[in-house]
Amino acid sequence: MKIYYARPISLYGSKQEERDLLELKKIPNADIVNPDKKELAERYKIEGMDVFLQAVTDCDALTFRSFQDGSISAGVAKEIDKAKELGKLVFELPTITSKRILSVEDTREYLKLLGNR
Repeated sequence: MKIYYARPISLYGSKQEERDLLELKKIPNADIVNPDKKELAERYKIEGMDVFLQAVTDCDALTFRSFQDGSISAGVAKEIDKAKELGKLVFELPTITSKRILSVEDTREYLKLLGNR
């Protein structure tokens, strides 16, 4: 399975990128496509964003990381849109589902706060 790893350019070469890649490599049989490759960067200078959109097209899934405030850069948004348009699996890093799961009691209380109960 080829997984495209989208994130803001400001994360290229960062400790966060390093941690993300270590996590992604835990996915069995995953081949991580990193847009920070020299080859893609050189082609980007000539072909523009189409280089990355083609890379997304060639993958089976896309994972992305937003800026720290949760906003998503224009380039990453285009990559996400392309993946969705093609019906590919898209998931966000970090995946912290277990920290967001509510107990039955917390769910009832939350629904009251929303006015649904």
